[in-house]
Amino acid sequence: MSTTTSGNESPSRLKPGELKELAETTASPCVSILMPTHRSGPQTQQGAIRFKNQFAKAKQLLEEGGHDCSILDPIESLSTNLEFWQHCGEGLAIYLTADHCRLVQLPSSVDEHVCVGDSFFLLPLVGQQDADQSFFVLSLTWDEAKLYRSRDGKLELVETESLPAKFHDLVLPRDPEESLQNTSHRNSINNAGPSTAMFHGHGEGEDKINADRDQYLSLVGEQVSGAMYNLGIPLVIAATTEVAGHFESTTDCTADAKVEGSPSQWTDKELHDRVQDVVAKQLTKDNADQVERFGTAVAQSKGSCDISEITEAAETGRVDTVMLSSEIATSDRVSADQANAVLCQTLQHGGEVFCCPADQVPFDSGIAAVFRY
Repeated sequence: MSTTTSGNESPSRLKPGELKELAETTASPCVSILMPTHRSGPQTQQGAIRFKNQFAKAKQLLEEGGHDCSILDPIESLSTNLEFWQHCGEGLAIYLTADHCRLVQLPSSVDEHVCVGDSFFLLPLVGQQDADQSFFVLSLTWDEAKLYRSRDGKLELVETESLPAKFHDLVLPRDPEESLQNTSHRNSINNAGPSTAMFHGHGEGEDKINADRDQYLSLVGEQVSGAMYNLGIPLVIAATTEVAGHFESTTDCTADAKVEGSPSQWTDKELHDRVQDVVAKQLTKDNADQVERFGTAVAQSKGSCDISEITEAAETGRVDTVMLSSEIATSDRVSADQANAVLCQTLQHGGEVFCCPADQVPFDSGIAAVFRY
């Protein structure tokens, strides 16, 4: 788990795999503090007041449990650090042990919650992963390539070593009399990686055009791969069917979703609106596919929607995937502590957990699991 030594550091988003790291943290005590915050405006200062109350509650719980309250020392100054509350997004989660402190910026609001136990309260963070909806967008035509990142409802241009770029920024015009040759072009990212073939053909023939296009797409692909490396963030390609098809067949990049059409004809807002629409539809489809998978597993006794069975299976590492309703924390069928325990046990044993909108979950319990065996 990441370490924060003082309350002067700004909170940051969860990184891929970090939820599992938090779930694997077991200590006595583990302190969890969750609270809504405000992104901007005078209301941001309410965060300091709310935090002061949460801090007092955490201190009381520690004292009642006979624990050393010095575990709270790294965050005590937050109540007077007004600058800190300008950078908290819509919500804040604080996780503390005697050795570590993690401040998590949340993309959407959460209910206030303070607890002290042997593990962290991570239940609200599962839905936050989908709420973040951060993804890369490649706007691609035969003439130009731009890479964006969509986050917090905004589309921001990503600048790499070579992008954004026009076609002839990446593929230099050549001598029409140049004879066919095959040279090697070293990957432009840190001058490392495999070389990319550059084909130069006779005149203005079709072979030359295709070779130049392949070179162009390969170089774009290298830049996109470099920007996305190890981030675990989806890629949306905005391009015509022809361009997108050539790009995927020429590079190692695969689109998680596609916006069909020529982005050169759209404003940035139109591009973002189209992308948001496609992503929302894809997410709905993915949720429907998962719900069907869970329904089949339960019907075939390869899964369950009974919290007692799921809890026992999670403790023994039998759970492959858990589906949680977005309203599980307020369910009268399953307690938040029960759901959180299943979440942590599942992640500890290498399983997966995802959150589904409550109106798409067909199980009254608000929770279901697919078993490994």
